[in-house]
Amino acid sequence: MNHSKKKIKKAVIIANGPLECPEKIRRILASRSFTGGDAVIISADGGVSNTLKLGLKPDIIIGDMDSIDGDIKKKKTKELSKTKYISVSHDKDESDTRLAVDHAAGMGIKNIIITGALGGRVDHTFANIMLLASPGLDGIDAKILTGDSEIFVTGKSCTIDGESGKLISIFSLAPYTYFIKTKGLKYGLKNERLDFSPVRGLSNVFTAAEAEIDIKEGQLLIIRQL
Repeated sequence: MNHSKKKIKKAVIIANGPLECPEKIRRILASRSFTGGDAVIISADGGVSNTLKLGLKPDIIIGDMDSIDGDIKKKKTKELSKTKYISVSHDKDESDTRLAVDHAAGMGIKNIIITGALGGRVDHTFANIMLLASPGLDGIDAKILTGDSEIFVTGKSCTIDGESGKLISIFSLAPYTYFIKTKGLKYGLKNERLDFSPVRGLSNVFTAAEAEIDIKEGQLLIIRQL
């Protein structure tokens, strides 16, 4: 893709994890203008296979190139004819997904969607979720998208789009997060704190088309059902 005529403000990063419901993910990306030249497409090493499954052409493939399918390496198909390869040492400190996120941030991109990031190895799944809380992503809207959920981290009050009856789980990543109030949730919080615990914030429910979360301090990991 040729992005030279306009400054791209969005990036899709495709990791190498199991990719469920690729058609649904592609529809969501398209509905948010993350395809069709509106976003830079970055494959995290072997994530290039998932990129092609989504019907996307990678602008960049980044990683140590140890998990790219051999057939893809041989083909150099038209989907990859204009792709830029960024190869790094196998003895690196960062995961391929982290390298891709850092590269996007270094390009000045402020809106990032990561997919193919969950499933497979538990340590990779955990690392990718916690990547959303990285200080390096301050000021960047970064989300993980799966076939049935969207995951993001926030340290600020926010309004979250949803649908009445859909699930939303809210976890404190800080020792506690202090809630002034919530609105649009079945189980509300008001002038109280949510401690660092995987239990209390699990499986809340939207009671409206959006939920308002007003917090005073802390940091939240939010998983909402699509």
